[in-house]
Amino acid sequence: MSLFILRCTSQYLFIYPVGAMSSNIPAPPAPVLPKPSTPGCYNEVTSTAQLKSKHKSSSYYEPSAEQELVDTRNRLWDLEGWKESPLLTVYQYLPSILQEGPQCGLVALAMASAITQSSVSVQALLNEAQSRGFSYQGEMFSVDDMASLALAVLPEVSVKIIAGLQDNRDAVVHSLAQGAILLVPYDADRNHEPCCRKGHKAHWAAVCGALVCSNRCLLAARQGKSRRLMLWDYGLLAESNNNLVEFSPERGEDSSKYLLPSGGVRAGLCGRALIIQQC
Repeated sequence: MSLFILRCTSQYLFIYPVGAMSSNIPAPPAPVLPKPSTPGCYNEVTSTAQLKSKHKSSSYYEPSAEQELVDTRNRLWDLEGWKESPLLTVYQYLPSILQEGPQCGLVALAMASAITQSSVSVQALLNEAQSRGFSYQGEMFSVDDMASLALAVLPEVSVKIIAGLQDNRDAVVHSLAQGAILLVPYDADRNHEPCCRKGHKAHWAAVCGALVCSNRCLLAARQGKSRRLMLWDYGLLAESNNNLVEFSPERGEDSSKYLLPSGGVRAGLCGRALIIQQC
């Protein structure tokens, strides 16, 4: 498990490997990651794009946790309206896994299992979900079933269901700072970011970090349709999570079978998420 506390200033990003949030972090002896003088130029630390060019023989270059923070840091500074440096916050590295078919929830749980000593594969999760009657082909339309599945395959974790992300922001960020992972269903837009489609594009993500600046909070997340670490506004994700109210008519028209809980998408996903933390 790679858990980091970050201290951002107007010029530098300092990284501290830690086990929990601390208010008494010593000043760093020297800057670790210099802020680029021009966009895309990292001086002592190269970007992932530059690293990829050195690995042309590979179809995908997986950056290290520290390297991914460099890219995330620079995307933060490029965000329109982000005029202040983020406050002290946390990020935990999770391996990226691409989904095959409607297995976004299982992929999110498989990525989250990396915080334990017994990470599980998507196939193992699929087998367990099917045997317990939670899913036909990997779809997970119930937060309760996801919680039960997590406890069944990861006995060393605790699971807490969150009802209402917007009202529980401080508790969620605090849990992330303690090394927890937030598994959250939401509507995914074409670029995989949160949107509001009434649940027609229901998807799952594993949130592994938070960056807070003034009253704004961004979440670092992974999901199964891209290897890129995503940065989402907390409020937008909460709004998307709270709009999951109905099953997509398009999904209902195809020949695939989907297992829905009693009460449908609204009862299973709307306004709900779960926090997974190692005991």
